Order: sequence, then C-alpha cells, then structure tokens
Amino acid sequence: MRDNVLTEKDLNVEEKKVFGRIIDMWSLGSEEDPYAQSTETEVIKYSKKDGLSEEQILKVIKNLKDYKLIHVDEVNGKAYIKYNVDAAHIVKELQKTTYINSRIKFVPHHH
Repeated sequence: MRDNVLTEKDLNVEEKKVFGRIIDMWSLGSEEDPYAQSTETEVIKYSKKDGLSEEQILKVIKNLKDYKLIHVDEVNGKAYIKYNVDAAHIVKELQKTTYINSRIKFVPHHH
C-alpha cells in the first residue's frame, strides 16, 4: 500500500473478482434495502462461477474486511456484506473493469 491509500492495483486477481461480485450484488439492491442481495452466501455462490473455492472466497472476504473496504453485519442469521466509505475510489476504479458484470452502476447509498 502506498501512503495508506489502497487502489485497485493493490488488489490481487482473486480479490478483484470477489470484490467485483460484491459490487455487482450491491448494485442490485433497492433504495429501501441496498444490501438485500449482498449476503455472504450469495457472494460465495456468485464468486464460485469465477472458478474460486469457498475457502478462497472466504479468505478474500476476510482480506477485504482487513483492508477496511467492507464490513459484515449479521441480521436475522444472515451475514450481509456492506460498503465502507474507504472503498469509494476502488469501487469507482473496478467499475471501469471487466471484474464488474452488473449493468447497473453501484452508487453508495450513504454518502
């Protein structure tokens, strides 16, 4: 990390793939429930399509939490992956890449 500012280039390919899937899931949320689609279970299921194992995906989710790009909240027994403001620049960078599949652009709901 340069000057404590993490950029898209600091993430490895697995991290970009999983974070891309998380951003895809965020983009599918509604105004009322922006994180409805971004459960850890859904992200794992979606990320497996990229050829990653559940263990790899869980390790990446942990890394993304350690980088302070995401946080996980437990609600009614489900783990929801949520956006951290520190991720703003990386989200914008990744949205310009092929790591994002959603045609709907994710715009953070709480800025």
